[in-house]
Amino acid sequence: MRGRAMLLVALMVTMSLSGCFGKEEVVEEPIIEEVKDPRVFVTDKAGNAVDIPPIDMTFQFSDVGETGKEPSIGITSSGCIFFIAMEKVMRSCDYSETWEETQDPVQCSPTTSDPYGWVDPITDRIFNVQMIGLETSWICWSDDDGETWLGNPHDSGTTPINDHIKLASGPWTSAGYGALGQLTGSTIYETAVYYCYNKLVGIFCFTSFDGGATFEAGGQIVGLATTNGGLHGAISTAPDGTVYVTPRVETPSVIVSKDNGFSWFERTMGEDVGT
Repeated sequence: MRGRAMLLVALMVTMSLSGCFGKEEVVEEPIIEEVKDPRVFVTDKAGNAVDIPPIDMTFQFSDVGETGKEPSIGITSSGCIFFIAMEKVMRSCDYSETWEETQDPVQCSPTTSDPYGWVDPITDRIFNVQMIGLETSWICWSDDDGETWLGNPHDSGTTPINDHIKLASGPWTSAGYGALGQLTGSTIYETAVYYCYNKLVGIFCFTSFDGGATFEAGGQIVGLATTNGGLHGAISTAPDGTVYVTPRVETPSVIVSKDNGFSWFERTMGEDVGT
C-alpha cells in the first residue's frame, strides 16, 4: 500500500510540473490598424489633399473675465490681443495670460445692442463698434494699443436704422473712391474703412475716408443682395483692394467691389466662369 501511495504522489507531481516545463502556447496579439480621423487633414494652397502630418498644436483656454456674446477678436503687430466682450474691449499683451478692460468710458459706448470689433492689419487701428438700438452705431478707435481712444456716437452712414453691423478695412485702389485715396499729402486715411449693415430688406455699405470717423459715401447695394432680408456675413478685403461681402441667399454668392465700394457686382458660385 505504501508503494502505491508513493507512486500516486510521484504521478501527481509529474503532472503538475508538466505545465511548467512543457511548450508554452504562443498567443498572437491582434493587429490594430490605425484609423485616421477624417476630421483632421492637410491640404496645399490649392486645397488638394497632401500626405503629410498636421502641425502639432496645443490650445490653451483663456478666460477674458467678461461675457462675450457675438465675440470679435483681433491682434496688433505688437502682439496685443483685443477681444470685444459686449460693450467692453478686453486687452491682453502677455499672450492671453491676463486681461484688462481698456475702452474709454467717454469716447466709447457704455451699452450695446450688437457688438463688433476689428483690428486694421495695415495700420493697427483698433475699432470698437457698438450698435445702439436700431438707430445708429457708436464707433470708437485707438491707434496706441488701447491706451487712448477717440469716438463718434453717431457713426453709421447717412441713413438711420441699422442691424447686423460689420466693419473692415483694406488698401485703396486707383479707381472710384480709391482715386481720392491715392492723393498724396491729403487728409485721407491710409486705408479704406468699410461699414456694412442690414436695413429692412437690403445691404447697405459705406466707405470712410477718415479712418472710420465718419461714413459719408455709399448706400444700398442693389441686386441679389436685397433679397432674403438683406442679411450678410463679414467683410473681407484682398491685398489689391478688392472688397467682398457675402449675402444670405440660396445659391452661394459674393458681392464684389474693385473701386473701394463705389460700385458693386455679383458672382454666383458654380454659375460664373472661374467660380
